[in-house]
Amino acid sequence: MEIFGFVANLITVIAGALAIAGVIWAYLGRAKLGVTSHVGPGPMPTMTLTLTSVGANPVRSLQLSAGTLDENGFSMRGDGAGNRPSLERGQVMSVIGYEPAVTRFGSPEREDERRLPLEHGNGFYVTVQWQSPLFPWRRASRTYSWPPQRRVASEGALRLTGRKEIAFLERARDQSLNPHSPSFEPPQAVAARAISATDDTFDGLLTGHRGPVLVGFGPTWQGQWWEDVKRMLDAFAAKHMPKVRVLVVDVDRCPKLADRFDTKLLPNFKVFSKSEIVASHDGDLTLPALEDAFKAVL
Repeated sequence: MEIFGFVANLITVIAGALAIAGVIWAYLGRAKLGVTSHVGPGPMPTMTLTLTSVGANPVRSLQLSAGTLDENGFSMRGDGAGNRPSLERGQVMSVIGYEPAVTRFGSPEREDERRLPLEHGNGFYVTVQWQSPLFPWRRASRTYSWPPQRRVASEGALRLTGRKEIAFLERARDQSLNPHSPSFEPPQAVAARAISATDDTFDGLLTGHRGPVLVGFGPTWQGQWWEDVKRMLDAFAAKHMPKVRVLVVDVDRCPKLADRFDTKLLPNFKVFSKSEIVASHDGDLTLPALEDAFKAVL
């Protein structure tokens, strides 16, 4: 009897060890989805989300849904962005947010990519769902949000899961945030933003600030491009004021300043300290590039 008891206990221990090993094996060999984001150049850049199967097993029943985001956080459009039965190890799928008026593709949309056209200045979000690797009867979910504020700042997408994801999706679909809704109330203006300077006000704004002053020069005839640069300067001001004062000069409306600072290459950025130019740059920049170009003097 003792032998039978010993054998029974041994079998129980072995079965338990095998069960634990099975769970560990399933966990280590589960499907994994890696996501990276790439932000293109320019004041209003494109962004590409790349989904990659990086686990030992394929990602199954992949479903994508996408929507565009305005500055109020409202989704102007949301729909399915494609399904894949599986994403084998090493396979990728890309989602590209772009503006048709700015970005041109040299080939049709590929099977492994989805192109999401955006209205000017909008951002977008992508919700990714797939079969849970540990609980096949459930679905795993992540949302990647790229609102206009992060787009202007050339920052990557925010990864949202759990309660944050649910709260974001509820907000994105909130009709009270829709500018076309009767109940819409415009958000309060951002206090920290670039100040528009003129021939008459420039010197007072320059000398009235003790710290460095960043000035962006550009022409209104550049249209939306110059508006995007000014929007980027607003984002810079929101990050760096009150230490740095940010001014914007429309050179075609300020002929004296245009002659005074010889702004032939536009846009042009200058940093002043005690009314003296300490740094300058010709040509457009993204927000991170602008910060990097002037980090030594700001």
